[in-house]
Amino acid sequence: SSEPVSCREEMDYTRERSGVPGSGNGRTSSRKSTSGSSGSVKRGSTSPNSPPVLFKTLTWVLILLCSSFSSFYFGVWTGIQAASLEDESRGFGATLSGQSDGVCTKACLKEVANENGELQRKVEELAEKKVREELQNKLEDLCKRIPINALKNSRNNLKETQLFSKSITHFATGLVRVANTDLMKTFDFGVPPNPNTENYDALILYNKKDALPSDETIAKAARQEDPKQGLPFVTANTATENCDTMNVVFINNPGSTRQCLALVGGQYQSYHIQRWMRRSDNFRGLNADYPLKLTSRGWTAAGRMEFTPPKDNHVKDHQDILRTYLNNADDIKNRLKSILSKMKTHTVVVLTCNFGQSELLMNFACSARSRGFDLSNILVFPTDFDTKELAEGMGFTTFYEEKIMASIPKAEANAYGDKIFTRVMFAKVVCVQLVNELGYDLLFSDVDVVWYRNPVDYFHERSLDGFDVFFQDDGSRQERYAPYSANSGFYYVRSNQKTKHLFRSLLYASDLINAWYSHQQVLIALLTEHNSLLGLNVKILPKEMEEFPGGVQFHRNKEAMKKILRGESDAYILHMSWTKNKDNKVLFFKQFGEWYLQESCVNKHFDAILSERNILGSGVGVLLDQCCSAEPLVSCHYRDKPSKIPCRDSPPIDRNGESWW
Repeated sequence: SSEPVSCREEMDYTRERSGVPGSGNGRTSSRKSTSGSSGSVKRGSTSPNSPPVLFKTLTWVLILLCSSFSSFYFGVWTGIQAASLEDESRGFGATLSGQSDGVCTKACLKEVANENGELQRKVEELAEKKVREELQNKLEDLCKRIPINALKNSRNNLKETQLFSKSITHFATGLVRVANTDLMKTFDFGVPPNPNTENYDALILYNKKDALPSDETIAKAARQEDPKQGLPFVTANTATENCDTMNVVFINNPGSTRQCLALVGGQYQSYHIQRWMRRSDNFRGLNADYPLKLTSRGWTAAGRMEFTPPKDNHVKDHQDILRTYLNNADDIKNRLKSILSKMKTHTVVVLTCNFGQSELLMNFACSARSRGFDLSNILVFPTDFDTKELAEGMGFTTFYEEKIMASIPKAEANAYGDKIFTRVMFAKVVCVQLVNELGYDLLFSDVDVVWYRNPVDYFHERSLDGFDVFFQDDGSRQERYAPYSANSGFYYVRSNQKTKHLFRSLLYASDLINAWYSHQQVLIALLTEHNSLLGLNVKILPKEMEEFPGGVQFHRNKEAMKKILRGESDAYILHMSWTKNKDNKVLFFKQFGEWYLQESCVNKHFDAILSERNILGSGVGVLLDQCCSAEPLVSCHYRDKPSKIPCRDSPPIDRNGESWW
């Protein structure tokens, strides 16, 4: 209370709550002390399991005073009882009824011993007055020595003996534990599960008693009414049976910092997390000597800044190419719509490629042909005319828009994230956005992929209608890819209003791709925001499943690669991601037995390939017979990478790499 409270009132309150009689009515409190044993919250308490020190002191003082009163009264009563047994001839100085000539008769003694006698009453009055005065003096002396604030804190502590004190019940009234695996299976949050958390529990916090599980025993344990009982462990269904809504927060501790989590109730609802870190104002890492400061989630404890705003040159480059796109958008969509309608499919496999990567595109075609796949639903967006000719020569349908693709280099990228790589990323944005905008479901794939089964069938045959987008799990758990770690080189998109807005947003935010040198990083940031803002349902195909292996499995999961080589795997594809450049991708494919492109067609233009073979004319698929091998062309290159045949005599590519065989 904010009203002034006297020391005496505080003492009366304390005495009443502790059940000690005093100058009041002597009632004891009917409210039980329920001090929690695990994580109990008490203001001003040094121990979550102990009563306040001030409360202990007051209790013992009052017990001492009551003992003094009892001892005094008992002594007086004993003396009176003894007087009644004295010889009748013993006299009393006072004049009582039954007294004769100064000598106390039998009637006099009887009146003294009588409980209702006048002497008995006066003795009791004197004794009670004496004890009351002594108690009052002691209390006033105690008030002089103890500050009034301490008494108020003691009063609050008597009230707040539970884990969920009154001050937090507006957002926290109970807590239960649920197994991580149970929660993730019951509710598919779409994020890749962590297999190392099998024995971990999640916490579910309730903001109302009505939200607690219906079982009263569980509800009482969740409220911590029994201080000796720990948090209840229940199933995900039981824990959420009365939840109208549920906010989910995924927590980890990158960098193993001394991390704190603040839940601030009573505020305007937020669906984002603020991150604070002890650091200086420049780009340096964690420093405990500094105060906590608002920090980007991309600012690592080591001092690396993953997310920076685009600079002026990034914005200008983006605006120039976006202006070209918007000025020609209607014409582009009309021409593309005409091509898509002739493909007679509602689901399109979308690829994009420049000349520097063309041998990977050609190998994909040869590999698919060797396994008998129909390529009629594949649409290639070449970034240059030479790649357009090669793609059509390998049997693909193409859509080439020179105005948009003119700024994209023809050469291959030297490494992931370099300037050429970043420029090519814009082509990946445009091709998906256009097909999606025209109402087609699509499977986007990089060209460093081989098929074992048609992956489109996976998304058509399974009951996965609740999700809007599916992504291969990249496998990397860097902070910049949180929380999805979606691989932007293989994903499936259902065309609807939410996905159309997603890829328009990606198109308009491509200046961030220029600034971050990563299409993947920007896309994941948008997935996170659109999931929260619009309810975009995102599903990551976890790296632990056999169906969609990528670079993380190729480099780290030996058994998964052996199963593919033995023909025992359920894999639909193999995506050669997690590789520095195209040269390494080609060598890995060759020794794994997934290279079908003849060397005579590598890094050659369409006309050169035909002229070397004295072939006249052109046509869709004309290069298939000339460039594709019916059997894989296997060769050894690195002893420490998966291979179809033993490559023990080859050098390692990784430091201290041992033979894979």
